[in-house]
Amino acid sequence: MWLIPALITITIICVIAFVSTMRIAKMTTERNSEKDTPISESVKEHATILNPIPWVYILFLLFCGIMIFYYWSKAGY
Repeated sequence: MWLIPALITITIICVIAFVSTMRIAKMTTERNSEKDTPISESVKEHATILNPIPWVYILFLLFCGIMIFYYWSKAGY
């Protein structure tokens, strides 16, 4: 009962993590110097929003909530 929704959620989380990792790896290989680049204003203002880890937790909780609601409505309790 939980296998297919769990596999879908795990797959989406893995894809998001892979894409984020590849984007960061590309940014570090394109860097011209050994010094870090200055932090942009959007990151300074919204540091938590741009962090991918809370987004993965939010996505996981959203899918769990959808699964619970779906099976609750299907069972008719």
